[in-house]
Amino acid sequence: MLNTTSMFITFHGKLEDSVKTYYEGLAEDERYGETRGLFQELARENMKHKEMVLRTYREVITDAFEGGFPLTDLDEKNYELETEVADGLILPKVLDKAVELEEASKRFCEDAAASTKGLMADVPQAFEWVAKRKARRIDKLKSRI
Repeated sequence: MLNTTSMFITFHGKLEDSVKTYYEGLAEDERYGETRGLFQELARENMKHKEMVLRTYREVITDAFEGGFPLTDLDEKNYELETEVADGLILPKVLDKAVELEEASKRFCEDAAASTKGLMADVPQAFEWVAKRKARRIDKLKSRI
């Protein structure tokens, strides 16, 4: 169970790393043609998302985050990602999988934002910002299916 802000931040970083690795693998596959550029762009954005949330957390960290403020438990199992790239997947299936990954990651960011609302506004706002970016990425991916 995730029940501290630092656990939320760490888990978010792992989600972003997993999705980044997925996109990097797709970007290397010549079968996906011009969509490879999109996958490279999305992988770079994953690192920006991770760093933005982490930087925000570091700027405002206090003992209240970790000791004195109860957070709603989030279960990591609700956000598990399968990022294995199966050989031979056609582009529409790859894009469907990418949408699934983005939706799970977006859901975590929305839940983390809601769970940290009582804290200083910066951390929930960072998660909300990433969730909005995820929604735009989902739309971009769906437009290619």
